[in-house]
Amino acid sequence: MPHAFPHDAPAPGADTGNPPPLTREQVEEFHRQGFLAIPRFTTLDDLERIRRVVAGLYARFHRLPRAHTVDLGDEARPPGGPQIPEINWTLRLAPELRSSLAFARCREITGQLLGTPAAHTGYDHAILKPPRNGHSTPWHQDQAYTDDRDPLSSVHFWVPLQAVTLEMGCMRFLPGSHLGPLVPHRRRGRLAHAMEADVPDDAAVVACPLPAGGATVHLPRTLHHTGPNLT
Repeated sequence: MPHAFPHDAPAPGADTGNPPPLTREQVEEFHRQGFLAIPRFTTLDDLERIRRVVAGLYARFHRLPRAHTVDLGDEARPPGGPQIPEINWTLRLAPELRSSLAFARCREITGQLLGTPAAHTGYDHAILKPPRNGHSTPWHQDQAYTDDRDPLSSVHFWVPLQAVTLEMGCMRFLPGSHLGPLVPHRRRGRLAHAMEADVPDDAAVVACPLPAGGATVHLPRTLHHTGPNLT
């Protein structure tokens, strides 16, 4: 069972010092599995600063430029409001996020994983799952959202802004799926933005609950999804 931590308290063993670089074993696991859970990715103070900025963006979600706002739910823009509101290109709206430790860690860890100096790809986004909304982010490969079908030299981070459990919709991965091809995807619904792929019911899925300050990182062809927030 995943362990839940109070949102206003550090997880057991957490500290506010700068997190360490990855070990050789972690890098090897990443390339073998196609993903990696990093319990100590950034500090709690850094996470709180990021959370305040992102919360400010969501407070004016309906006033943001339309190109920045998307719904990852079953419909593109349902009458009752977004089911899973997403903000694209958050750094353009809040450039102060570039000075966060988390942003620096993304660059540092990417360099370790790919063995080469890293740069931001130009795309980033934030996703909000309201409580008890019952909607999941479907299984998909990130590369399905691009027009590029050649292997991509990028890695993708998920940084939850609080401790996250299975019941809250933590990230789930299909180990080794990055070694295969880009699988067929379809739109979640006729007007939906989200892409989805089929994953067998008996697939050996790995869930990654995290303490506050943790993160996951995966490759563009790694199949992954997040469940609904049931809390």
